[in-house]
Amino acid sequence: MYEKYCEHCKTTLSDFYRTGMLGCPYCYRAFAKELPAVLIKLQGTDRHVGKRPKIAGLDKELLSEYARLKEEKEQAGLDRDFTRMAELSHDIFALKSELERRGLL
Repeated sequence: MYEKYCEHCKTTLSDFYRTGMLGCPYCYRAFAKELPAVLIKLQGTDRHVGKRPKIAGLDKELLSEYARLKEEKEQAGLDRDFTRMAELSHDIFALKSELERRGLL
């Protein structure tokens, strides 16, 4: 019985169905007719639509602000500015609570 395969890397059509992965760039040509159906089965579409970053927008800004405040507090400690350290500790605590509520810490 004949099984379709890629002449370049020898990946078979049944390998492709089983794993959902192609063996090389030439497989795209070898399995051009079968590719759309397998992609729809695996990912729900035959087109790649990309992904959104896991952390974006406000969450990313909050994490950046948290890191900035921690660095600023460390510098205040090196400068022996204990009043500023106390202010920053208060801000960091409030921001940390918000980040924990959002599941980011």
